This record gives sequence, structure tokens and C-alpha cells, in this order.
Amino acid sequence: MRSALIAVAILASGCATAEPTFTGGRTVPRGRSDLAVGAAVRVPVGDLVAQPLPDDDQRLLAFGAPSGAAPAAFVRHGLTDELDLGVEASGSSLRASLRGRVSLGSLANLVIGVTPHAGAVYDGGDGAAFRGGALVPIAITLDLFSLYEVWIGARAGIEHVSGELGDRAVSLNGLRTGGVIGLAVGFRRFHVLAELAVDHELWWGSLGAEAIERSGVSLTPAFAVRLRL
Repeated sequence: MRSALIAVAILASGCATAEPTFTGGRTVPRGRSDLAVGAAVRVPVGDLVAQPLPDDDQRLLAFGAPSGAAPAAFVRHGLTDELDLGVEASGSSLRASLRGRVSLGSLANLVIGVTPHAGAVYDGGDGAAFRGGALVPIAITLDLFSLYEVWIGARAGIEHVSGELGDRAVSLNGLRTGGVIGLAVGFRRFHVLAELAVDHELWWGSLGAEAIERSGVSLTPAFAVRLRL
């Protein structure tokens, strides 16, 4: 467990604001632990990347809400059969997660979680900031005989970035709402997870005296390999 937590911290050095959920088919069973490592990619489209963007808009979004690939990892432990607790790394942020499960039958579940996160933002030595926020995913899941897991759901999140870029103060807020669909395939203790999230994002804030507001859609494909101990 200790080595897994160290690996999570190392993987948090990425910078993209990708936010995978990796819900799986259920919460982790009581007394068991899940270890996973993978990657996620944030791909903004629409007005978030419409050209030409004003210089300040482009610089602030590239700093506080960057696109691209980021490593992802998590460690989750089952407190009960209906509740698990975890530590996750996603891009430049470390996250804590608490998830609960409501059984909807022999195969289906409702999984609800809350994932607060905090991290650092850097940009080539002339920019540094704090990032904080939370993501709340809700999903209907299926666990098919420990061979296949499927999840589909909605999620909402908020972020705040505060610091400096060059000689100007940075303040950036983000609101994310969207949905996610995922699939896990494997056998007993080992699974490969893949998911795709589609979110509408609203970003507003300021770079020095210049205020900005941008909105658009982002895609977040992600994958991971998971070992259940």
C-alpha cells in the first residue's frame, strides 16, 4: 500500500486538467483494495479553442486549464461492501474520494461519489498557482460476473486557480457538467478500464486587469489497468 501511494504522488506531476472517474462496476468490496494506473487526455473543442482567441484568454486558459495527456492512478479500499475510500492522482492534482453504493438488483448498482482535489500549476518557471476543487460523479453500473463492468452516469465539478503568471495575478474559476460512459474487461482480480467523458465547461476569471469568460465542450478519454487485492 505504501509503495502504491508513493507511485500516486509521482504520477501527480502531470499538468493537464483531465478528470477521469474510473467508476467501475461497484464500490470496492469490504477489506479489499484496488490499485490502478493509466492516463487521461483532456481535449477541448468549440469556443474553448476557437481561433483567434485574444492573447490573454489563450494564455490564461493554457495556464489554468491546459489540454493534453496526464497520468492517472488511484488506490481505493473497501470500508464496507457499500462504501470505499481512496486516494487518486489526476494530472497535477491529488484527489481524495469517498464513494457509496446502492444495490439495484443482483447485477446493477447506483454509485455516488465526491472527489475533492488540490494541486499546483506551473508554467515554464514564470507562473505558479494553486488549484483546488471537487468532482461529484453519479453512475448506474453493472458488474457482470467479475468479467465485465459497465458504467454510465453524470458528473459535475468546480475548480479554482489562484496565483501568478509572469508579473500578473491569476484568478480562474471553472464549472464542469457532463456525462461519462465506461467499460472494464478482465478476469477476477485484473481488469482493463476505458471510459469517455463529455463535459460542458465554463471558465471565468482574470489575468491582471483583463477579465475573461469562455465556455465550450471538452472530451476526456481515459484508460487504466486495475489490480484488486
